[in-house]
Amino acid sequence: MTSTNKGATMLKRTCAIALWIGLATAAFAAQGDAATSPTLKTAPHDLLAAMRVVRLDNGMVFLICPNRRAPVFSGVIRFDVGGKDEKPGTTGIAHMFEHMAFKGTPQFGTKDYAREKPALEKVTAAAKQYDRLRSLAMQPWTDKAKIKPRLDAARKAFEQAQAEAQQYVVPNEFDQIYSREGGSDMNASTSSDATTYYVSLPSNRLELWMKMESARISEPVMREFYKERSVILEERRMRNDNDPISRLWDVTMATAFVASPYGYPVIGWSDDIANLEADEAYRFFRQQYTPDRAVGVLVGDLDVERTRQMLVKHFGPLKPRPAGADAPRITSEPKQAGERIAKLAVEAQPTLLLGWHKPCAPDPADVQAELLMQVITGGRSARWFEKLVKKERLAADCSAFSGPGEVLPNLFMIYSTPQGKTTLDQLQAAILAEVDRLRKEPVTAEELTAAKKMLRADTMRSLEDNLGMARELAEAAQIGKDPYYLETRLRQIEAVTAADIQKFAQTYLIDDNMTVGRMEK
Repeated sequence: MTSTNKGATMLKRTCAIALWIGLATAAFAAQGDAATSPTLKTAPHDLLAAMRVVRLDNGMVFLICPNRRAPVFSGVIRFDVGGKDEKPGTTGIAHMFEHMAFKGTPQFGTKDYAREKPALEKVTAAAKQYDRLRSLAMQPWTDKAKIKPRLDAARKAFEQAQAEAQQYVVPNEFDQIYSREGGSDMNASTSSDATTYYVSLPSNRLELWMKMESARISEPVMREFYKERSVILEERRMRNDNDPISRLWDVTMATAFVASPYGYPVIGWSDDIANLEADEAYRFFRQQYTPDRAVGVLVGDLDVERTRQMLVKHFGPLKPRPAGADAPRITSEPKQAGERIAKLAVEAQPTLLLGWHKPCAPDPADVQAELLMQVITGGRSARWFEKLVKKERLAADCSAFSGPGEVLPNLFMIYSTPQGKTTLDQLQAAILAEVDRLRKEPVTAEELTAAKKMLRADTMRSLEDNLGMARELAEAAQIGKDPYYLETRLRQIEAVTAADIQKFAQTYLIDDNMTVGRMEK
C-alpha cells in the first residue's frame, strides 16, 4: 500500500501507444502454482482488438481482455479518487482510506462483527475526545498542569477502547484469503489522481475476486483506523520530512499551485494526518467512491460473456451516485502571472526543480510535452544529457517529466543537480538557455523520430504481462476519460510535428509561467 508522488521519486510512467502495430512479443514465463502475471505471448494489439467494454447501469465501466495462454488473470480497479479530491484540513485522507480498504468488511477481517461494531463506535468517540484535548494541550495559552489529568484520562480511555475492539480483529485476512487461493501482486497505490487496487489470481478464482473487491468498495469497515493513522504519520516522517528531495517537492508544489489540490502532498500534511478521524474517512468514501468514478480491467484467461454476467451480479448492485447529485467540484488553478520561487535551505545535494503550467490529457499539448521530454532527457543520447552532462559537465543528472498528476492541468518539470563545482545559479542559467533554444529552434527530425521510438519501447515494456496491461489500460481510460483512449493517444503522438513542439515551448515554457524550486544551504 503506497502513496505515489511521481515527482518526488522522479518516475514518469508512460501511458501511451498501447496499440502499436508491430510490437515485439515475448514468450510466457514458466507457470507455478501461484498466479504470477505471465508475460504476454500474443501481441498487445491483438489482445486489445478483442477487448470488450462492459458498462453497468450504476456507471461502473469494465474492460475485459481475454488472454488464454495461461490459466491466470490480473484484476485492477482504479477509482478516479486521489489527492486532487481532498480539502485543506483532511489532506492525506484518500491515502488513509486506501489503507482502510485492506482492513476488511463486516464479513472479512472480523471474528464477530455484531460485537465489533459498537466497540469501533466507542473507539471513534474516545479518539475524538483524546484528539480534542491533545490539540488543546498544544496551544500556548493552555494551562498544561490543569489539562494534563484530563488528557491522561482521555488517552487511557482511548487505549482501552482500542484494546476492546482489537480482540475482534482477524489481522490481514484479506491478504490471507488471496494468498491461500494462489494470488500474487496484491497491492494498492494512491496518487494525486487516483486510487488503484490490483491482484493476480488463477482464472478459476475470478468469482472470488469479484466477491471480495465488490465487498470492500461497498461496505468497508474502519477497523484499526487509529493504529493505521500512526503508521502513516511515521511513514510521512520517514519518506517526506526526513528526505530532502521530498521536502523540496512539497514546497515547490505548494508554491506552483495556489488553488489546485495538486499543491497538496499525496500522503498529506503531518498535522492533517494526526487529526484524521474514522468517520471522516467513511464520509469521504461515501462521497467519492461512487461506481461512475471507477474503471475495472481484467486481463487473462477469461470467457467474456461469463465474466460480463458475473460483473453484473457482483458489481451491478453497488449503489450509484444519487440522482441529481453532481460530481465533487475541484478548484481550478488561476493563470500564473509571474515567476515564483521556492527555496529550501538544508544540508543536502543542491537541487533544482523547475515547473511550467501546461494542459493535461487529452489536450494535444500533453502529447507534445511528452515527446519534448523524450527529446531533451529521454536517455543517454538525449540532447541535454549530451550537452549539459557529458560535454559541458554542468549537470550530474537531468530529467524531464510531468506532474504531480495527469488528469488536471499540471506542470512540465525539470529536475537536475549540479556536477562538480558548478553552482545552482550556473546550472539554472544553462537549463534556461536550453529552454530558450527550444522556443527559437524546432527540434530536429532525427530527434523527433528517436523520441517516438523511445515511447514505443517504453510502452512495450509496460505491457509485457497481464498486470502491466491491466494497469496501463485503467490509467489511460481514466486520464483520457475514454476506454479507448490509448488508440487516440497513438494517433496524437504520430501526428506531432517539430513545429508543434516549438509552439508548445513558445506558449508554455515562458518565465511568467515558471516556478523555480531550489535546494541549497
